Amino acid sequence: MSVKLLTVARDLQRRKARERQHRFVAEGIRTVEALLASGLPVEGLLVTEALGEPERGRALLATAQARGVPVTVVSEADLASAADTEAPQGVLAVAPIPAWTLPSAAGPSSRILVLDALQDPGNVGTVIRTAAALGVTATVALPGTVDLWNAKVVRSTMGALFVHPTVPMSWDAFAAYAQQQAMPIWAADTDGVGLDRLPADGRPAHLALVVSNEGAGLSAHVASAVTSRVAIRMAPGIESLNVAVAAGILMHALRAD
Repeated sequence: MSVKLLTVARDLQRRKARERQHRFVAEGIRTVEALLASGLPVEGLLVTEALGEPERGRALLATAQARGVPVTVVSEADLASAADTEAPQGVLAVAPIPAWTLPSAAGPSSRILVLDALQDPGNVGTVIRTAAALGVTATVALPGTVDLWNAKVVRSTMGALFVHPTVPMSWDAFAAYAQQQAMPIWAADTDGVGLDRLPADGRPAHLALVVSNEGAGLSAHVASAVTSRVAIRMAPGIESLNVAVAAGILMHALRAD
């Protein structure tokens, strides 16, 4: 079992393997704690002897045991060979990627965040963490966006990825969903209407917000389809914000509640 799980974890460093197997790796004590607490299924843990020394490590192992998650002890070198970080803190987990889908636009309001070719794992992780914190219904990843189950993305979401629905989709598929749900699609754009100029009653009950690569801007096919563009008013001489910061400001300003 140890050899098999270790081999799987090593293989899952590659995006193609994650997509083929529908599995991912979570590294580090805090990330694995969040995964175990989320209630998502976990196939197994790889740990080193050192994990059982600190109290927090012992508590993690007790949680895994209580959930019936298999735990395999491996050497520091073997764990490092399956990890993305230089210091995986003595633990990594292998788990199935959740099969989330977009909900129908039921209820009084909903918000869908759409990632248009965002490629930096840290930015994407921060955006997802912020979306979860601000009550966004789900996040869609369009083609060109970094794999959401990349180990760096998983770590930078600080556990939000385990509870916030994320769905990879083509633009055509998402546009068809939005049309079916009668959901307007807005986009963040420096040339758009300033948030401070939007009337209080001008925010739709159901809304999709697209955020794009800050260097490349909106993809051409997305730009031609959005119904409105919104901007954040900035001080003179400042052309743009980091996409994670901008997305947080926009999601807060346009939140449904």
